[in-house]
Amino acid sequence: MIVGGIDPSGTPRRPSGLALIDTASATVVYAGLVYRDEEIVGTILRYKPVIVAIDSPLSPTTHGFRQVDLVMKRKGYPVLPPSWRGMRMLVTRSLRIMEILNRHGIGVIETHPRSALKSSNCLYVEELFDKVLRKYDRRWLSSKDVCDALIASIVAKYYVEGRALPISAPDGVIYLLPKVCSNE
Repeated sequence: MIVGGIDPSGTPRRPSGLALIDTASATVVYAGLVYRDEEIVGTILRYKPVIVAIDSPLSPTTHGFRQVDLVMKRKGYPVLPPSWRGMRMLVTRSLRIMEILNRHGIGVIETHPRSALKSSNCLYVEELFDKVLRKYDRRWLSSKDVCDALIASIVAKYYVEGRALPISAPDGVIYLLPKVCSNE
């Protein structure tokens, strides 16, 4: 089964990270930078994932933080308010991509990769990748966008397995990772 993760930028002029993994073999089938919505959607449709996790708020608000953001902050996960100007552009773009993917039968969930890494109890992204992925290209570590997309795709993997950690409130759900590493 294929799952995906997107670390979108607010505008097609800046790169977005995209990653797709095969859950059965724990291998990365695609990881890279994409720009236009058509490029993001086209690549995703080519691999036909069942679910895609997006690093973006998927329920907009016109002022301040959503209730789910406040729950995240109380739990020690630093998120930004969707009402900020730059975040509004990101939310609008992400909702457009979600709508297109939903029309093609692909589910979409919200995640926050940096918070997911923290909830995994892994100290570094390499430790998470070593625990979950069969192999990965070390060059991906040099791109924050690709790393975040890979973390998002790992959240999607745990989601389809019924093991993702939901942080929820009436206005949204943000999925994180369960404890993957045993660092104490």
